[in-house]
Amino acid sequence: MKIRTIVIHCSATPPYRDIGAAEIDEWHRERGWKKIGYHLVIRRDGSLEYGREADRMGAHAKGHNKDSYAICWIGGVDNLNRAEDNRTDAQKASLETAVKALKLIWPNAAVIGHNEVSAKDCPSFGVQEWLAKINADLA
Repeated sequence: MKIRTIVIHCSATPPYRDIGAAEIDEWHRERGWKKIGYHLVIRRDGSLEYGREADRMGAHAKGHNKDSYAICWIGGVDNLNRAEDNRTDAQKASLETAVKALKLIWPNAAVIGHNEVSAKDCPSFGVQEWLAKINADLA
């Protein structure tokens, strides 16, 4: 499978809900999917959990699944279910490391937020602004 896009998502859960790939897999199966739609999940402590196999088409961004890789960080809404960038420092570090590693595998892949291809708040932060900052830090 040729990956053209790395799509960043959030789980749209409040910060006190420390869920992982197993819970998301259950939610997605309840929706009739074969398994979790994301390839990688970043828990609140920054640990990584694998979901769908990297060589399998994801189920995460309608119209963009066939050639994309999905990362989902846990959180993304406040206690009133409003979009909020509540990533922990550990999640921020893990996300940066994961994106950099994936870009070594797929150097031409674009990195986007789910909200760039769908009318959603997900991933609850500006991916392009974040990318500009981490790229500037490398210069």
